[in-house]
Amino acid sequence: MASAKQLDDQFDDDAAIDDEEADEEFAELQRTMSSKRRDDKEKGKENRIQEILPFPFAPNIRPLGISDLWSTVALENAAFPDPRHRASPEKLEYRVTKCPELTLGVFCTVVPDLARDFDIETLATAHPVETDRADQARSVLLAHIIATASGSTTVQDRDMEIPAGWRTSQGEHVDKGHREGGRTICVHSLAVSPKLQGCGLGKLIMKSFLQQMKGLGAERVALICQDYLVSYYERFGFKHAGKSKAEFGGGGWYDMVFDLAATAATSGPAQPPK
Repeated sequence: MASAKQLDDQFDDDAAIDDEEADEEFAELQRTMSSKRRDDKEKGKENRIQEILPFPFAPNIRPLGISDLWSTVALENAAFPDPRHRASPEKLEYRVTKCPELTLGVFCTVVPDLARDFDIETLATAHPVETDRADQARSVLLAHIIATASGSTTVQDRDMEIPAGWRTSQGEHVDKGHREGGRTICVHSLAVSPKLQGCGLGKLIMKSFLQQMKGLGAERVALICQDYLVSYYERFGFKHAGKSKAEFGGGGWYDMVFDLAATAATSGPAQPPK
């Protein structure tokens, strides 16, 4: 027969096990509830964008090309109220020409008649989905990311500049603009149509872009932002790297860096950029 002390010890052990199980059950419940809240939030954003748009939202995500230039100009002008923070048409042309693989756009097929009372900044510059299509549907740009490669670990002013005479020069410029083979991807523009901001388009395109850059074998993605956007980019996994030395657009920027090499370590060797 067990002694009183043995029974007490057994009771204490059982209580400890029960407490541990209860703690784990509570933790699992918290995780489930948190996951459900995230899912509900994402569904809410999807519903919100569909409530806003007068046409079906079926996004097509692809790299940008020179044929998309004037849509990127229109979106850049709409998304950045401060003209100093916009990329010029020539800079956009340079970037989509020299390194289209470092760009991404979210497009949606739009029938003009359905968008008659909905002002889309990029509708006028959009291209037809098919020639001679009866409804004249167009592929309209709603969000874009445009970047270049760099040899620096953070975005520098020289990364945001473009070489003089880049259209005709046969040589490679290593002092300004895109650096072929650079291991840091410098994001210069994350632009979302103003009417659709807050609907999850920024998250959609950034997650796709980070995956695309990881596939190219880049080591990191860097950008600069104003102080009020630091927490926004931290939610994507970017690390705050302090005040930026960049003076573009009047300065006052903060460096943000996403370490792709760390995430690539769990998925095998990276492929070199092409």
